[in-house]
Amino acid sequence: MPDKNPFKSRFKLGIRFLTIGIIVASLEEFISQGVLKRTVFGWIIPALLAFIPFLVASAFIHRILRKKIGTRNRLELSYYMISGGIGLTVEWFLIGLSPWSDASGTDPVLMAVFQLGMFSFWGSVAFAPRIMIDKRSAVVGLVKWFKRFLAIGFVIIYFVTFASARQSQFAAGIISILIVFLSLNVFYFRYIRSWRATFPAIPKLA
Repeated sequence: MPDKNPFKSRFKLGIRFLTIGIIVASLEEFISQGVLKRTVFGWIIPALLAFIPFLVASAFIHRILRKKIGTRNRLELSYYMISGGIGLTVEWFLIGLSPWSDASGTDPVLMAVFQLGMFSFWGSVAFAPRIMIDKRSAVVGLVKWFKRFLAIGFVIIYFVTFASARQSQFAAGIISILIVFLSLNVFYFRYIRSWRATFPAIPKLA
């Protein structure tokens, strides 16, 4: 039976959105910060301080975009791009992982892949919850496969990281994280397109 209290229903969705986002972020941060940088517990508070405000802000951004754009594929694309962009800005100006901060002359292609990976990670923290709480019949199959891929992806990340020798663990862990989060964009593209299928374009009036 659907919830008759709209506020209660929105509150439950908000809690689910926040919880899923924190889980996605924490599973990655445990590897990239806790294991690879040898700060097993030191990453927890900084991660919560970073991702809780980020997710709350993302939810408000989605609400604003919905009022401006409506429920269309353009809304979800804009939301993903803005969320990933905010995260990339944090990485550049607060963490110091900007392309221009690299003084070692890293290959431009590798740097581009790394930047896209960071964008995809932050975008995933905000976008994965959107997909998982979507109850439309048109995306039931997509949501199911997305959950499976995400779970398998984290299993691979953890296995590769812990199975690697200490001297190669950092590179192996980062590469596995990049591959998984970049691959998630396939699901995001399909999800964004699903809104176009659900809400066909309104024909222009003569």
